[in-house]
Amino acid sequence: MTIKKILHPKLKFNDISYGFFTRKGGFSRSPYDSLNCSFNVEDNERDVEKNLVLVCNELKLKGIIKLKQIHSSKVFVINSKDNQVNNIEADGLVTKLKGIGLSILGADCAPILFYDKISKIIGACHAGWRGAVNGIIEATVTSMEDLGSKRNDIISIIGPTIHKESYEIREDVASIVKETKFYKKNHSILFQVQKDKYLFDLPLLLKESLKYSKISDLGDINMNTYQKTNLFFSHRKSTHNNFPQQGKTGRHISVIGLVNN
Repeated sequence: MTIKKILHPKLKFNDISYGFFTRKGGFSRSPYDSLNCSFNVEDNERDVEKNLVLVCNELKLKGIIKLKQIHSSKVFVINSKDNQVNNIEADGLVTKLKGIGLSILGADCAPILFYDKISKIIGACHAGWRGAVNGIIEATVTSMEDLGSKRNDIISIIGPTIHKESYEIREDVASIVKETKFYKKNHSILFQVQKDKYLFDLPLLLKESLKYSKISDLGDINMNTYQKTNLFFSHRKSTHNNFPQQGKTGRHISVIGLVNN
């Protein structure tokens, strides 16, 4: 079975294996069709397990570490192959061990993958607006630094996420965003449409956060999950389509791992 992953030219290195995977090519049935990689969305667990094996095989990795993502600034550092536990409550992963895939699930929030090309350290984080405001990017970079990275050597790529034209928020969230140092640096993060309605540029907020963390070598897959539901899961699109009932959708996966040359 063929599964589809998206790559970025900035991460063209022989010692990493990675991909921002689409929803296509797995075993899950509607509404989770077909490469759903989350066990927490009422999908058939056996199908999810088979989907994760597909991803692992595609990247030629021995295993994939998954998080229980909680929109926090908590980062888990994998120092030993013995602590490959799943359902870690955190939103970032960092390691310098080979053969282990660090994974992020998404359905509008952004996966961000990190690679230090000199010290051979990798990281991954889950960055929605809450995580970004809480400082998940800086926490991930700091954890990489603690393992031996230098910020000047880190490459960072923002994966598929919801874009400004599809992301309407109200004053309750906008007021929190306005208090951040990222918004104060760049007011284009929010565009006010009406008194209590804004369009929110999450990728721009993430770029300002990366710059604040002194990551200058950054890229963006530049794909809108809300508009490209043929390729990606979108929680917001699913909710809008099923309103007033809760929408059901899967989670696509993004993975990075160090490999032996």
